[in-house]
Amino acid sequence: MKHEDIDKVRELAEKHFPDLEIPNFMNNFYCSFVITDEEDDIVIAGGLRPSAEILLITDKNMSDIKIVKALIEAKKASLYIGRKFGLNELVAFVKDNDIYARHLVKHGFYSRSNALAIKVPKWENQSETTS
Repeated sequence: MKHEDIDKVRELAEKHFPDLEIPNFMNNFYCSFVITDEEDDIVIAGGLRPSAEILLITDKNMSDIKIVKALIEAKKASLYIGRKFGLNELVAFVKDNDIYARHLVKHGFYSRSNALAIKVPKWENQSETTS
């Protein structure tokens, strides 16, 4: 992605994704890119930015009050570490318990629909990473 692409990317985002906060693709991304068609029109713009998933294993035998207090502390710890590493977003996938999800939303998390994940495969031959 080049600086001259930004206005077109912003226009596409505002037209097709008006609820999306448009990130600064030139900062805080490992790489940003545009995919164009034969006429050099942008079909897709995007990039890979650092993000982190919060993974918590909870003792479900504990009381909801203890778990909620622990969630607040886990959030504090995660935000502190996220700031230390310069991350701009943390993601939590809540499984099995809408109470926890509602609690997290009440304490600053927001819903992201259609979250999907993919594992990044390891290089088969380490020399491929340097070529």
